[in-house]
Amino acid sequence: MKRIHQWTTKTITVMIVLILIKSLIFYGYTAELARASILLGTLAWMSFLMLLFWIVFRGKFFLLYCIISCILFVDFIYFQYFGFLPSVKELIHVGHVGAVRESIMYVLNPISFIFIVDLIPIGLYLRKKTLRASEGTVRKPGYPDTLVTIILLISLLIPFSSESLQPYFVFNRYGVFAYHMFDLVRAIPGVDRGIEVDERVSYEGYINKMADKGKYFSVAKDRNVIMIQLESFQDFLVGFEYNGQEVTPNINKIVSRDSIYFEEIYQQIGAGNTSDCEFVVLNSMHALGEVSVYQTRESNSFYALPSLMKSKGYHTVAFHGNNGWFWNRENIYPSLGFSDFVSLEDMESDEIIGFGLSDSSLFRQTLEHLGLLEEPFFAFIVTLTSHNPYDMPEELRGLNLLPEHEDTLFGNYIQSVHYADEALGHFVEGLKESGLYEDSVIVLYGDHAGLYPFNKENKDILTELLKTEYDFTQAMNIPLIFHIPGSEIQVTSSTVGGQIDLFPTLLNLMGIVERNGILFGRDLLNISFGFAALTHYVPEGSFIDDNRVFIMSSDGILKNSKAIDRKSGIEIVPFSCLDGYKDSIQQIAASKYFILNDSISNLTGAKSAKED
Repeated sequence: MKRIHQWTTKTITVMIVLILIKSLIFYGYTAELARASILLGTLAWMSFLMLLFWIVFRGKFFLLYCIISCILFVDFIYFQYFGFLPSVKELIHVGHVGAVRESIMYVLNPISFIFIVDLIPIGLYLRKKTLRASEGTVRKPGYPDTLVTIILLISLLIPFSSESLQPYFVFNRYGVFAYHMFDLVRAIPGVDRGIEVDERVSYEGYINKMADKGKYFSVAKDRNVIMIQLESFQDFLVGFEYNGQEVTPNINKIVSRDSIYFEEIYQQIGAGNTSDCEFVVLNSMHALGEVSVYQTRESNSFYALPSLMKSKGYHTVAFHGNNGWFWNRENIYPSLGFSDFVSLEDMESDEIIGFGLSDSSLFRQTLEHLGLLEEPFFAFIVTLTSHNPYDMPEELRGLNLLPEHEDTLFGNYIQSVHYADEALGHFVEGLKESGLYEDSVIVLYGDHAGLYPFNKENKDILTELLKTEYDFTQAMNIPLIFHIPGSEIQVTSSTVGGQIDLFPTLLNLMGIVERNGILFGRDLLNISFGFAALTHYVPEGSFIDDNRVFIMSSDGILKNSKAIDRKSGIEIVPFSCLDGYKDSIQQIAASKYFILNDSISNLTGAKSAKED
């Protein structure tokens, strides 16, 4: 008679205890709140999974143990790099994993191996300890087991159906297993109904109202536009001195003359990171969050800045030092209104650093292309070298680091942005030599943070250097600079804004009056009160305005949220921020509604660039 292995109470107990220990270690590094519901949720979902494996796989519990251990391992690594857990929806981005592999390996925490290091020894141990029993002596699962499993599953799903929850709320309330189950269910076609927004609410207030002449209107009229998206560039770098050295001397020089510098601008990206930033600034609209707009909505009609500039007689061209297929740029750029796209395939690959062409080479070859263009032109340049893990060749490291910052992410970061700043300085000098400088407006901004505070080393170093607690609001603060040579304008603005505000602010400076289209941003030079809805790296509904910082609780409960009066630095009652929370939620939801329903052309009569 065939003989099989039979689990014992002792071996099952060993497995359960080990899973709980691993889960507690995992939560210690990832969960924002210590809640009893996380532990209870973990136990409940683990019970369900064991029952499921008992029924479906005839009790192959070690397989379950291996799956759970590997999930925790991958989740932990992912969290160390991104600051949140992976989603099934992000599988669409799997083609870019190779590009960030070195970055992920650099921040790999040795603790992550705790989750998988025991698999082989535990497997050998369980093989010895499980009893061999004849097939006839092993109890097979029956209808009562199936009934209990179904009842348990229904009870576990009730919290998900009783209220609308974001995935990170599920994780911080009920644990990692609940998060992945919730994520899997949402991925089933037809289950997730997507964004539901009342059309009267979503359309109201976002039709482009840039028809009135505002302050600084037309000061850059008829100039070429050169937009430069600086990789991983944070605002604290402007004017920042380290060990007696200016980290970004050329940016500082630009800010000091003929420039309007906004020092309270915040990133508003989604899972697409750099590509989502491009979408946000070029469309004055929030991204989708969990998936990249570039990857999923190439066939949409957009009211984008390049399309608008092209309609005003500008030649529109984009430059990027990676392959055209990377983040689907070669397909999405025509939809946004770019006439040309110069990618790595179109350039000389004379100096490759990290993800692609070095910033120095990119700027040099971009200058050559710009010199051949008919004016006026709209040039969009996306830099690349200062990308995580910021590993610069030794000969290009221009800063003297303190011993304690050698071989740290922070040390690598400031070396890379110092190099990027130097490359930018050469580009500006090249514009002057070519005669393009005086005829152009140069727009500079950061795409997203380079050093997030969920990395303890980053948080500790920057808290010490900046003399203030380094948190997400500090990290998400990026610079926005409009450099207008010869204008004699020198303005530093503390008005709060987001990346969605770049588009309408540039229209005012260019003297472009345009009523068509949807703009979620506002002209930062002509608003009475600043506001930025924050997304993705903090829960939706979080916001910063001129007076308050509000970070929605990771469990989705308003009273557990963090609210601070910006002037006094004193914590305030979260409910006092309910107005801003509603505005933030509405703005983000309405953006998603327009994108997912491809509604812009229906509202404005605009056509996709592909149809022109």
